[in-house]
Amino acid sequence: MPLFYPGDDKGWRGQNTEDGFCGNQLSGMAKSNTNDAKVLIRSLRSAYAATPISLKIIDLYVVYTITSAVIQVVYMGIVGSFPFNSFLSGVLSCVGTAVLAVCLRIQVNKENKEFKDLPPERAFADFVLCNLVLHLVIMNFLG
Repeated sequence: MPLFYPGDDKGWRGQNTEDGFCGNQLSGMAKSNTNDAKVLIRSLRSAYAATPISLKIIDLYVVYTITSAVIQVVYMGIVGSFPFNSFLSGVLSCVGTAVLAVCLRIQVNKENKEFKDLPPERAFADFVLCNLVLHLVIMNFLG
């Protein structure tokens, strides 16, 4: 049912409509949503506190590479993209490295049952090798 009835004196802010919806319920819903968000953030923070330091370092590295890519895109938007190959190489290098770091995080995580037989040293060696191949392709793309 709509909140505004053409023949109604109360308009869309009417205190009582036929379906029982009033403006005060909106503020109650907003309070409920903010409380839910606070509970969600608190639970995520407590769960992340139990995360091992090695995974937190990888997370920090992923945030750094994505931030670097965003800075490059903003710079390109402000200054221009004259050497477009250089811009593409820089952004793809950052994004590719972030993807490889996420893969490393998945493989190193002890709670992940799929990679339980894979030693962390092997996962790191895969990460380094894939980064080497990625950056060789990026250097080739630069020309």
